[in-house]
Amino acid sequence: MSLTVRRIPHGSADYAAAVNLRRAVLRTPLGLDFTSAQLAGEAGDIHLAAFENEDLIGTLLLTAHDDTTLRLRQMAVDPDSQGKGVGAALLAAAETETRAVGKTRISLAARVSVQPFYARNGYVAVGDVFEEVMIAHIVMQKTL
Repeated sequence: MSLTVRRIPHGSADYAAAVNLRRAVLRTPLGLDFTSAQLAGEAGDIHLAAFENEDLIGTLLLTAHDDTTLRLRQMAVDPDSQGKGVGAALLAAAETETRAVGKTRISLAARVSVQPFYARNGYVAVGDVFEEVMIAHIVMQKTL
């Protein structure tokens, strides 16, 4: 697998492919979709995408949270590419981007089902399990 992770511009063709992947993996199974306002609201976020050759197979967003923290949101990996290091590569790139903008921590709301993945990558659970979009989540953080 020839895997690369790079920043993609909001509104680009790569962004549209990332939205389609997020929709397929995170939204459609719950009977949800994005609104145009939600997508427009992502204009100020950092968008990262993982590519195998030129095929987009993973994505995530980083959103400003506070003076020290970026919030990782909407991480999705194509089901056929899961378990092959794509998620870990996206996390590593997110950590690099976070440091590059002068922040020292990443926070995220992980689905409880993938909490072990984030824990293996150095993220620590903070607080109690809560429900969001009908799924159990837990806040996790990593100080860089």
